[in-house]
Amino acid sequence: MSESNISLEDPTRVLATDVGVDRTLTQLIPEDEVAELEIAIDMPLEQSNAETTEDSSVDYTPIDVQEQTELDQALFLLSLPSERFDEQVAQRHLTRAEAELLDSLRNLMKAQELNDSAMQLIEHSQQSGDCAAIDDAVQYLGEAVNLTLDGHAKAYLLKNLRNMFEGQFQHLGELGDIENTIRLLQQAVDLTPDGHASKPGWLNNLGNAFKSRFECLRELGDIENAIQFLRQAVDLTPDGHADKAGWLNNLGNAFESRFEHLGELGDIENTIWFLQQAVDLAPDGHVDKPGWLNNLGIAFQSRFEHLRELGDIENAIQFHQQAVDLTPDGHADKAGWLNNCGVAFQSRFQCLGELGDIENAIWFLGQAIDLTPDGHADKASTLNNLGNAFKSRFDRLWELGDIKNAIQFLQQAVDLTPDGHADKGSWLNNLGIAFESRFHCLGELGDIENAIQFEQQAVALTPDGHASKAARLNNLGNAFESRFEHLGELGDIENGIQFLQQAVDLAPDGHASKASRLNNLGIAFLDRFEHLGELGDIKNAIQFLQQAVDLTPDDHASKAGWLSNLGVAFFHQFKHLGELGDIENAIQFNQQAVDLTPDGHASKPGWLNNLGNAFKSRFECLGELGDIENAIQFLRQAVDLTPDGHADKAGWLNNLGNAFESRFEHLGELGDIENTIWFLQQAVDLTPDGHASKAGRLNNLGAAFLHRFGHLEELGDIKDAIKFHQQAVDLTPDSNAYKPGWLKNLGIAFQSRFQRLGELGDIDNAIWFKQQAVDLTPDGHADKASTLNHLGLAFLHRFERLGELGDIENAIQFNQQAVDLTPAGRADKASKLNNLGIAFKSRFQRLRKLEDIENAIRFNQQAVDLTPDGHASKAGRLNSLGDAFRSRFRHLGELEDIKNAIQFLQQAVDLTPDGHADKASRLNNLGIAFFHRFEGLRELGDIENAMQFMQQAVDLTPDGHANKASLLNNLGNAFENRFQHLGELGDLENAIQFLQQAIDLALDGHASKPGWLNNLGISFQSRFQQLRELGDIENAIQFHQQAVDLTPDGHADKAGWLNNLGIAFESRFQCLGELGDIEKSSAAYQQATKNTSSPPSIRYTAAGRWATLSSVYSNSSSALDAYKVALDILPQLVWLGQTVHRRYEVLTQIGQTINAAVATAISARNLTQAVEWLEEGRGIVWGQILQLRSPLDDLHDQHPQLADDLERVSKALQNAGTSTRSNIIDNPDSHPAMTGEQEAQQHTGWAAEYEELITKVRKLDGFDSFLKPKKLSALTPAAANGLVIIINVDKSRCDALVLSSSRDIIHIPLPNFSSKQGKELHSGLISLLGSSYVRVDRNGERIMRPVGMVDGNSFKSVLADLWSNVVKPILSGVEDVLHDYSAEDYLPHITWCATGALAFLPLHAAGIYGCKYPSDNIKLRVFDIAVSSYTTTLSAMLNSGGKTKRDPSKKPKVLIVSQPATPDLPSLPGTNEEARIIQNYTSPEHSCHLNHDKAVVDTVRNEMSKYEIVHLACHGIQHSENPLDSAFALYDGRLKLHDLMSLSLENAELAFLSACQTAAGDKDLPEEGVHLAAGMLTVGYPSVIATMWTIRDDDAPIVADKVYESLLGCRDESVAQNPRKSAAYALHAAVEHLRKAVGEMEFVKWVPFVHYGV
Repeated sequence: MSESNISLEDPTRVLATDVGVDRTLTQLIPEDEVAELEIAIDMPLEQSNAETTEDSSVDYTPIDVQEQTELDQALFLLSLPSERFDEQVAQRHLTRAEAELLDSLRNLMKAQELNDSAMQLIEHSQQSGDCAAIDDAVQYLGEAVNLTLDGHAKAYLLKNLRNMFEGQFQHLGELGDIENTIRLLQQAVDLTPDGHASKPGWLNNLGNAFKSRFECLRELGDIENAIQFLRQAVDLTPDGHADKAGWLNNLGNAFESRFEHLGELGDIENTIWFLQQAVDLAPDGHVDKPGWLNNLGIAFQSRFEHLRELGDIENAIQFHQQAVDLTPDGHADKAGWLNNCGVAFQSRFQCLGELGDIENAIWFLGQAIDLTPDGHADKASTLNNLGNAFKSRFDRLWELGDIKNAIQFLQQAVDLTPDGHADKGSWLNNLGIAFESRFHCLGELGDIENAIQFEQQAVALTPDGHASKAARLNNLGNAFESRFEHLGELGDIENGIQFLQQAVDLAPDGHASKASRLNNLGIAFLDRFEHLGELGDIKNAIQFLQQAVDLTPDDHASKAGWLSNLGVAFFHQFKHLGELGDIENAIQFNQQAVDLTPDGHASKPGWLNNLGNAFKSRFECLGELGDIENAIQFLRQAVDLTPDGHADKAGWLNNLGNAFESRFEHLGELGDIENTIWFLQQAVDLTPDGHASKAGRLNNLGAAFLHRFGHLEELGDIKDAIKFHQQAVDLTPDSNAYKPGWLKNLGIAFQSRFQRLGELGDIDNAIWFKQQAVDLTPDGHADKASTLNHLGLAFLHRFERLGELGDIENAIQFNQQAVDLTPAGRADKASKLNNLGIAFKSRFQRLRKLEDIENAIRFNQQAVDLTPDGHASKAGRLNSLGDAFRSRFRHLGELEDIKNAIQFLQQAVDLTPDGHADKASRLNNLGIAFFHRFEGLRELGDIENAMQFMQQAVDLTPDGHANKASLLNNLGNAFENRFQHLGELGDLENAIQFLQQAIDLALDGHASKPGWLNNLGISFQSRFQQLRELGDIENAIQFHQQAVDLTPDGHADKAGWLNNLGIAFESRFQCLGELGDIEKSSAAYQQATKNTSSPPSIRYTAAGRWATLSSVYSNSSSALDAYKVALDILPQLVWLGQTVHRRYEVLTQIGQTINAAVATAISARNLTQAVEWLEEGRGIVWGQILQLRSPLDDLHDQHPQLADDLERVSKALQNAGTSTRSNIIDNPDSHPAMTGEQEAQQHTGWAAEYEELITKVRKLDGFDSFLKPKKLSALTPAAANGLVIIINVDKSRCDALVLSSSRDIIHIPLPNFSSKQGKELHSGLISLLGSSYVRVDRNGERIMRPVGMVDGNSFKSVLADLWSNVVKPILSGVEDVLHDYSAEDYLPHITWCATGALAFLPLHAAGIYGCKYPSDNIKLRVFDIAVSSYTTTLSAMLNSGGKTKRDPSKKPKVLIVSQPATPDLPSLPGTNEEARIIQNYTSPEHSCHLNHDKAVVDTVRNEMSKYEIVHLACHGIQHSENPLDSAFALYDGRLKLHDLMSLSLENAELAFLSACQTAAGDKDLPEEGVHLAAGMLTVGYPSVIATMWTIRDDDAPIVADKVYESLLGCRDESVAQNPRKSAAYALHAAVEHLRKAVGEMEFVKWVPFVHYGV
């Protein structure tokens, strides 16, 4: 009995993903490969090598009587002994013919003897295994054939000789044997005449011989000949003939062979058809019935392997079972039928995975072994099949006993099979596969070595063209691949791909094994991709794996494996390219694999592992918490289902540890990182040295220790992290695709230790390793962005240590590239944005370029917005955002920024658990924010909070920590600031102590050391000021000098250090009086002003100090140089990019520098400079707004595009600067609205663009002075209609500068007036008004009640002082000039432009009052000499000139707004009378009256642009904290000043502000004129009537009546011809009328009415 080998696929190979932690590449480790098992199936007795042969008995042919008589005589003679034979022949006197016949018969007799001897030798060979006996038998049969004449006897002998050759061929596989067989059978056929009864038998046998040669050489002609001869045999055999069924069986087998070769479905259909007929023709009890049932079962099994129709394998099992049942125990074929039935059950197990099937397979095969005696030719094949069955059950259950049995039985099969046997290759192949399976379970290198050895032998024994060649090449390729996965030798994977490609190429389309081989080839390409990272390999992997899936039906047992492998390939492509679609595919295919795999299946853990890794990767991409929960769930199941000792256990543990680490990074739960280290340590311990995955698992373990170090800052953790990362790098060749990830992680570990210990070598190592990682990572790789991000961070840290600009430039460059390479939606986008923001903030702190901090806030805000609540990194990103706002606050001083900073930093601290490594730094940052707010607002609670948080930060930071010095420095600064506030000497002592400790801990070369030296110098200087100990000021100078010396030119902090050094020298001068100290101080201040990268505020302060010293100790020329520098810095200090509110805040901090500069210029007799500087330094904000509204006619004519751009940006800036920004936190329900932060960044962007456009314009021919501060020649026209009297009030001197249209500047010193006097007069006036309830705290509303008693003498005294010390000297000095402006019918006009406290005093009412005789007062009061107006700046007058477009002969239109009963404010019934009076002077078509509820904010604002005159009769509100919130109270709210600033009024002529305090201004901004009157001038009204304080409700109608009578009534010709001057004269007359009505001593009633403008 012999067997035919049928290739079956091994259970699907498991690709196991061994995933790296964040910041690493992913490592995947295959678990098992697909192997093709060659399983022997027994055929029936009449089959040799699956073909049926004829019976071994002699065929008999019918003969006639004569022939029979002759034959009988010949047989009689032949039966005699030889001596009697000769005697009988002589006696009979035979004829020649008879003698020849008798001779032939004698030869025939001899041939029979030889045949019998040959049969005996064959029997001996079968029992003893003596191969020589076979050779002798062949020799005897050959001689017998030669002795026999052609005919039936010869055909019989030819048949036996053919059987010998065929048997020898089956045993040895020698091609010559089958060639001889075919030759002999062909002779037999040729010797047999057509129609002879034996002819079909010879044809049958000849067909079987051709089939055997086909199965050896795969020559298609052979199987075609086989089918031809076998079909002839069937056709020549009549129905009902006993052999018909046998011939049909053999023909069916031939069709099956061709089916196996070509895969043509028609062939297997013919196979089943003919075999079914054979079975149907065989009656029950027929001796061959079981064999034919067995063959029919084999045919159904073959069709099942092709179509996977479950019915086919059911039929196969049914027919094999019948064959077994019909065969009695003891029958020679029983074992074969049991064997084939077992193989069928194994095939169904491979399809359905039902454990019962493999149990049946083992049971039947075990019985077959028991029934097969030792020495039997089929023993080896049956042992092979039983070994394969045990291997299949092992692949399902992973019971080590099964693979042990499999190897044992397969080894026995090999050992029992002699060299040269045709099945030797099959048994070696299967033994190799079993060793490979045990290797995958236990990881013993000897097993994979054995696997390769046996599979190589199998391939070597298989000739080209053999049907099993492809399967054995496939298995050998898998073995090389498995060894590659263990050892990482590139040669192994190259061999693997080569052999697997050959296997695929040899498998025809439609072949049942095609999918399996495509799968295996795809896996090999995937493995090489993992090693080398070549994109072509992953593309090939996906292509082949997809083909494998597409070729495999859903119910195929291998479908799950193919799906999982395809999912793993997409997983790897995702890790390489970062395309979200790839990870979605990975999850989809892996989920399908898990769903298709029943519980208990050996591959289930692998599929679960792969699915878990896919979810983990998607979590790392999108940050969805559900994904990491799923990942941990599936990976834990994979670990739990994998027995100890299994080769994949380490990989599953590694992946589970990585998943816990990912969740730790997201949620920050300490338990997760503990689990991570636990599982990863187990994975490393279970991985033998030399294993290809050892490096990856060491890397992952190092990353876990690094993460725990980041949380707890235990030095042992960072030591372990570096150790494991270094080992991973050392074990990995440069060509390995994971090398960049390992290098990057090692760099991160060194960077972390640098941050902890501050060792410069660590950060250098970090940069070196990270740079290598970037260089080794190809463009387009998914990890490129992450690697660039970490390299940028390393440069950032070194910059913070050494301050080298090249490092921060590199940091920003690499971080920007990382952000650009990371697509939107990626979970790690936020971290990269955060790091880029930090880099921009660091460069800002060095260079002070505003765009850097704007970028920092923008990127940090995006990072926070992208980070979900609960994420472990949320606190860190909030901390970064808060610190960026704090930095911008330090630069611009916007209170909203420090408010946001504290808010975000507090959130960061609250979200950081106690014990976290970053807790101290976040507490420190929060403390710094409170510290800076204290500097701005001087609220004691802020410095207390600052010290509390900073102390906690210091206490939490262990000695030796790299940040300890910085934290001590900050705490020392906080104590210093509290000392400055409270004067407690203990605070100063603490400050010096902590700052000295910071210096002592600071390493040389540390970028922060100069700052800490500077701070220590400040504290020593403070103690010197307190105790006057000379040693303290010496120390102060020493430390300040060191700070300056260590700081390179161009550093943003350099000016601050120089400024402080200058102060220290100045302090020592005050103590010792050494003029050299003054020179050194001045030099330091001067150098500070030249460091243009430093904040403007510090440079401005330094310029002021330089100027002051020069004024006192040097000469006026040097002082003028210093003041010029200060004026040049002023536009940077009061910057267009700031809100108006912030600009006013800055102006309050500038102090009296402008007035001092003007006083110095006057002292130097440089009056032109004095006027120009005063104009440049006064009304700065209004000037900026007016500049933005400047007409661009000349620019439009010559450069229209540039003019359009400038106009566009100017309008945007005008609106932006006057807006009220909201908090940074956006309302999620109002997406269209910008946040305050977005507005701020847009505003600063417009400011930068505006400055750039101005620079461009000034480079054009003829535009070099475009929008620069006006020169005197441009300012003089302001005096066209009257004198302009500028009064400069400085603590050094007070002077008046008078401008006229016809003369030079007139300088009038005011020696009897001082800045102090001005402040006292203003203070006294405020007290007088306050005591009379005139100016109250409730926003100074217009009042109805009688004004309280005012001390007339006190008021009179104020006005008298103004007259005597200020106004009279000025008027005396310009008496002759004033005469030039006089006319007979009206007084000359004067415009007052006062500074300091004089800006708040009523110069227009100055005079001597209360004389006994009224005539005595003549010419002793201003209003008797001139009509007075006021202006904030000369530019305000110039910009209003020539504005009116209306025909002077036509009456102007008037908008009247009255509020008799404003909600929540006192009623003003007088406003109704006021409106009625005005309407008397105008017609309805020339006026509009908005009264009470009609006067709402939007309506009034919209209507103002339609009328030349607006009259506002309502409450006026002066906002002391925010001047821009000063407003008119209307029915539905406040019409605020910043609302009016956005108006553009083309035809406006006059604004009559019949409201209270519309010209009151802000005492802290005397030079700015921050009041409603100035605002109305700026928005476009050239003439404004306003009030300086509260007016009575019944006084306002009187003034209004007389004003409008002058303006709209019967006006004289002069008024008509001078409409812009008429408002001042009209008010002058109206106030005169009121003064007479109420009495001139009622100053509080008539004095407040004033006129502004022209």
